[in-house]
Amino acid sequence: MASMVHSVKRLTPMRAEGGLTFLPMLLTPECPSSILETYERLQRRERPIYKRTRKACKQKEEYGLKKIICLFFIAGLFLFPLATFAETKQLPSGLKVDQVEETVDHIMEKYIGTEIPGAALAIVKDGEVLLLKGYGLADIEEDLPVDPEKTVFEAGSVSKLYTWSAVMQLVEQGKLDLNADIRKYLPEDYLNLTFPDKITMLDLMNHTVGFEDKADQLLTTDPEKVIPLEKFLSKEYHQPKQVFKPGTVTAYSNYSTSLAGFIVERVSGKSYSNYMQENMIERLGMSHSTFATNYLEIPEIADFKGESYQKIGDHFETVDWAFVNDAPAGSLNTTAADMVQFMIAQLDSEDTSLFEQPITLKKMHEQTYQVHERLPGNAHGFWERYRGNYRLLEHGGNVIGYTSQLTLVPEEKFGYVLLMNVANEMTGLRVDLMDELIGKQELIEQVAKSENDEAVQGTYRMARGLYTNFLKLLPILSNSDVTIHQNPQGGIDFISTMAPEPIHYIETSPLLYERADDTLTLLDKSGLDASRIAFELDDKGNVIRMSHGVVSDYLPVKLKERVGVNLVIILISVMTFILYSIVFVVRWGIRKFKKKEKVGLHWAAPLLSGVGLLVAVNSTILLSRYTSNPFQPLSPMRIHVWINWLLPIMTVVCACFIFKHFKNSKLFGKIAQLLLIFICCIFTLFLLNFHFI
Repeated sequence: MASMVHSVKRLTPMRAEGGLTFLPMLLTPECPSSILETYERLQRRERPIYKRTRKACKQKEEYGLKKIICLFFIAGLFLFPLATFAETKQLPSGLKVDQVEETVDHIMEKYIGTEIPGAALAIVKDGEVLLLKGYGLADIEEDLPVDPEKTVFEAGSVSKLYTWSAVMQLVEQGKLDLNADIRKYLPEDYLNLTFPDKITMLDLMNHTVGFEDKADQLLTTDPEKVIPLEKFLSKEYHQPKQVFKPGTVTAYSNYSTSLAGFIVERVSGKSYSNYMQENMIERLGMSHSTFATNYLEIPEIADFKGESYQKIGDHFETVDWAFVNDAPAGSLNTTAADMVQFMIAQLDSEDTSLFEQPITLKKMHEQTYQVHERLPGNAHGFWERYRGNYRLLEHGGNVIGYTSQLTLVPEEKFGYVLLMNVANEMTGLRVDLMDELIGKQELIEQVAKSENDEAVQGTYRMARGLYTNFLKLLPILSNSDVTIHQNPQGGIDFISTMAPEPIHYIETSPLLYERADDTLTLLDKSGLDASRIAFELDDKGNVIRMSHGVVSDYLPVKLKERVGVNLVIILISVMTFILYSIVFVVRWGIRKFKKKEKVGLHWAAPLLSGVGLLVAVNSTILLSRYTSNPFQPLSPMRIHVWINWLLPIMTVVCACFIFKHFKNSKLFGKIAQLLLIFICCIFTLFLLNFHFI
């Protein structure tokens, strides 16, 4: 494991240096002149000159000794409190400052080199850098170690915190109103909205505008194909549909953040990257950072950027660097050392490097949205988390080949940032760091049954998702739904592919459940706070939504959207088309060989089964094309959707011919033809529901 430690100048003295060499800091013009004189003589190793009798000299020596004792006493008043403070200064978890590096090193040894190629970590408290250290390799092939001051990582969605800070700067200047309708800041008729309700900047910050997710063209591996922000967010490039009424559902939205960044452009009169360069990068002194989408043009970024990796089996494979079209949502390239400046500015209300007035920082950290009074929520773009008695503000980030996490504890003026050059890190490193630096999650020990345990049972799906194109099928294929079961001992069990081992929750107040076990799941490893769940019911007692309070709510899944139902439809339909096609080919061959006339099944039935099989194969090709590059434009794939229209058209045409000759068919033929038409109708409804036609 390669590592590198960088000492950083502390902003305030942490411990006494010992001896009289520290005294000049304590001696001021207000000190008695005799003490100053005595100190000067001690420094020159001089003795007082006495021209008096022995008795007088003895009295003088005794008096001088008293002054020296007084001097040490006064110095002690200053020195001992400082020394004691330094010795007892600790992190929110109780970990002492002088134990931080050893503790972190021990954690990193578990992951670096085996699960994560390289990482950089910065820890700050009270305006000081407690640890700034690189671990592992920035480039495996070149055996280049991570340098926390120079190695550049992509921060992913941690970039959003800078965008929200830029918004707050403009609010401070009176140029933006968080509660005004954002359409006043946008070009006329720029947004294609479903609901007439106004959308505010706070809705964007809270991720409660109601937009579906947007997948296509978020990134590109060709810097020449980067799309200007205004154009990328416009209707021309498939604006995500507003599928929820504003303020009713939390659904994480990159588009919302980028829209806020575009508003920063419009209000400031500068491009997003230029505004961020002047008001974030330069203002904070982040010399190795940029929001420029084409960072290859900046030598101090391109020359020091760490390679990006994904873990495949037991080894790491490089991933092409990406260029983000959704710039305000994730375009920051930075170092751990530069992130220190942002953290300190976010933790020190007297620091004016980010905002002009301390009240602006205080306001930014105030909660702006909450699903339940005891759930964490949102604070002007920060996600909240509760650990013990502490309220955390945080944000994670994932982009091709990189993962990041920034966590602040404002009341302790404590924070840390972790940058890694591996995609979708879910190893447990972030959990271990939070446990040691901030403290472990408290668990509910008393198990009790509740009448709500049965009422909240059901199947739920994340509100964040795609609803208006064929990617709506992804939750079905990934089997990502969450199931809530009543636990026989009391409480409920939370089960999903991210938590195959049930997470046990106990109701601690009406419809609020808290975690009762410490099972480490992928939910935890991904950085999500799964410590609490709340349910919201309608007037009839039906669950409207389930929520952890952050990132995305979970909504009840209707029967026609269930994974099991749709997998059965797919399986039966495809098997029917295959079986019928085989039977028709075999029967045709037999008749051809025996030179018999056609009986029973009409020619329309074989044609219909063939079309059904063609559409099934075509849909599979469509999904394969998408998964080969999830960020490619979706418009060239429309040809597959057009081909799929053959099924409903041919179902109607063939059904007409089948029913025309229906009386001429034998009983078995009639049943087979009706069954085929029925299967084609069901499969057509499936394709319509998931936007394959």
